[in-house]
Amino acid sequence: MASGEKISILIMRDDAGVRRMRISPFWIKTAVWGVVFLAVAAALFAAGAMHYQGRVATSENIAQSAERQAKQARDRLARLDEIETVLRSKDLTELQTLLGSYNPDAAAWWKPAAGETPPAAPGPEKTEPGVNKIDLRKLFDKVDLTQAGVDNFKFKIENNKLAVNFDLSNLSPQSALAGKAELFLVGNDGALHPLKTEKDELNFQIQRFKQVAVQAPIPQGTAQTDIYGLKMVIHDPGGKTIYSAIYPSERQ
Repeated sequence: MASGEKISILIMRDDAGVRRMRISPFWIKTAVWGVVFLAVAAALFAAGAMHYQGRVATSENIAQSAERQAKQARDRLARLDEIETVLRSKDLTELQTLLGSYNPDAAAWWKPAAGETPPAAPGPEKTEPGVNKIDLRKLFDKVDLTQAGVDNFKFKIENNKLAVNFDLSNLSPQSALAGKAELFLVGNDGALHPLKTEKDELNFQIQRFKQVAVQAPIPQGTAQTDIYGLKMVIHDPGGKTIYSAIYPSERQ
């Protein structure tokens, strides 16, 4: 069929003559594609409706769960308010009723048995005279004024001597850093023992970086198992502490 031609449709009825209709193929194709489009649109609409219904059901379940949790929280808060009111009133009868409500089968569960005396509250521990108390806050407090940096701190015991190695850096290289470092042996009992190095190598004045390696004898009668670690304290030339830290020993 040539382009632009129309299709003839013959309509015959018993009680009438033959009628002929001429229609363009474009309208037939349009009608077919319209039916297809409507079918696809109906399927997409049905799928979207089912998905939306599922999301609505999920949201309703979440809302119901949140409402139950809120109700439980309100009930607990009301119960705590009642307990607080009883405690503040200092009414012995109401307090006994409150304690008994936690175990209705044995309402007097909180009372001491006949013949028993309630345990006395523990008093402050007595300190033996002559025993020095250890100030753990002073012992373990770390000081770092971001002037001196200490890295790669290592130490080990060799021939009853402590070999200590660390890297000391100036955190403000615009000006030289001067001062003095001190080393203390920290025992497992919290006692501090100052260490004296063989050479005066803990006084320093650096611009950027310095590697330090020193040795110091350990206190007589001190075993390696008695050592908790080493404490390093760095002072500026005026005696102010600019760095303090404890380095625990490696446990074997």
